[in-house]
Amino acid sequence: MKKIGKVLIGVLFLTLIAANLYIFVSGMTIGQKISYLEKETKRLHKENLSLQKKAYEADSLQFAASVAAQLDFAQKAEPYFLESLGFALRK
Repeated sequence: MKKIGKVLIGVLFLTLIAANLYIFVSGMTIGQKISYLEKETKRLHKENLSLQKKAYEADSLQFAASVAAQLDFAQKAEPYFLESLGFALRK
């Protein structure tokens, strides 16, 4: 009976040691994945900011003016109305 108890305790300890090693190693790999994802998130945030800046620049009036200058638009277009806009001018 004593031998069976010692063997069972020995097997139990070996099982617990193996489980502890498995949890430790899996914790390390999860930590590495978290670190990678944090770095990737920071990189994507910086890329997102630069893309937002480019989108704002492309949407701005200053960009439109520079493109108009490149296309040789010399002056602003004057609107042409077929009818008099008396109601807008309170006449």
